[in-house]
Amino acid sequence: MTGTPAVGGPARTAPAERGRTVVAERAVRRIAERAAAESDLAGRRARVTHGTATVHGHRADISVDVRLPYPTVLTEAGERVRSRLSDRVAELSGLTVRAATVRVQSLSPDRAAPQQPPAHEDTPSGGRAARRPWSPRRFPAALVALVVAAACAALLYDVLSVHLADRRPAGPRTGAVDWLATHGPGDPAVVAGGAVAAALGAWLLCLALTPGLRGVLPMSPVPGRHDQRAVLDRAAAAELVRDAASAVPGVTHVRVRCGRRRVRLRARLSFGDRPATRAALRTTAGATLTTLGLARHLKPRVTLRPTPHWRPPGTAPTAGRPPVPTPPPSGADGKDAGARPAEGPVAEESDS
Repeated sequence: MTGTPAVGGPARTAPAERGRTVVAERAVRRIAERAAAESDLAGRRARVTHGTATVHGHRADISVDVRLPYPTVLTEAGERVRSRLSDRVAELSGLTVRAATVRVQSLSPDRAAPQQPPAHEDTPSGGRAARRPWSPRRFPAALVALVVAAACAALLYDVLSVHLADRRPAGPRTGAVDWLATHGPGDPAVVAGGAVAAALGAWLLCLALTPGLRGVLPMSPVPGRHDQRAVLDRAAAAELVRDAASAVPGVTHVRVRCGRRRVRLRARLSFGDRPATRAALRTTAGATLTTLGLARHLKPRVTLRPTPHWRPPGTAPTAGRPPVPTPPPSGADGKDAGARPAEGPVAEESDS
C-alpha cells in the first residue's frame, strides 16, 4: 500500500508542523536569574534580588535587579551581567532576546574577597597619598571679584573723566584725598583701617592657599585607578564609630567627634570593668576606622566615665537607700565630740 491519502479524506500534517513548543515566561525568568547570578565579576558574584521576563512569540524581554559587590566599576560589571544574561537565555531557551535590562539596586561589601590595606601616612615614597579635594568657592570668589571690579571701574571712569574731559573729580574721591591729607599714619582711624585691610587680605590668602571642604575625609584610591577620588563625610564616619561603640556591653551615652587626624570618643559606663571596657572601645573604634578605607589612619581617643550608679565588679551594692550619716555623740562637757572618726564602727556611750 502507498501512503497516498484517499480522495476526499483528511489531509495529513507534516511531522515538523505537528504541534508547537512554548517556553513559559516563568522558565525564561528562572534562566535569566540563574545566568545573572553566574556572572563572573573578577572572582566575585552578583546577587539577584528580582527578575521578570515577557515572551512574545520567538522573542523575549528580560529584566533583573542585582546587588553588586563593592568596590566595583558599575558600568563594566553591569555590562558583564547583561552580556551573560542575554547569551544564556538565547542559548537555553532558543528565543531571541530583544531587550535585556540590568538594574543595580544596591552595593554590598564582599567579605570573602581580600581587602586592600588602606594607604596610611607611612606610604612608601614611590606611592602617592590621596589628598583632600579643593573647594571651588565659586560664589564667594565671584562676589568679591564683582565688588572689586565695580570699584575699580568707578575709579577708572572718574580718573579718565578728569584728565580727558576736564571735569571736576567726584565728591567721594575728593573727600577721601582731603581726609588722607589731614590724617597721618599715626591716626587711630588710619591704623584701624590698615589693620582691617591686612586681616581681610590674610583671610583671602588663607582661602586661596587652603583646600577647604573640611567636612570630608579622603579615601584611599582604588588600585589601578589613581585618577578617581572618593571622600567620606566626617559626620558619617562619626556615626559609624558611634554605632559600633554603642554595641559594647555596659556603654551608654556615646558621643563621637571626628577630626582630620583623630577621633574623640566619649562614653559613660553603666556596668562592667572600666579598664577592660576602655580597651574594648579603643579596639572597636580602631577596627571600624580601618574598614572605612580612609587614606589617612585616624587615631581614636577614648574617654570613659562611670555613671553615678556604677560600682566596680565584686562590690556588694547597699540595700535600699544610702545610710544617713548620724551626728557624733556629744559628751557631758562637749569635749572631743568633733574629734571622733566618722568611718568604721563607733562604740556607743552609756548613760551610766
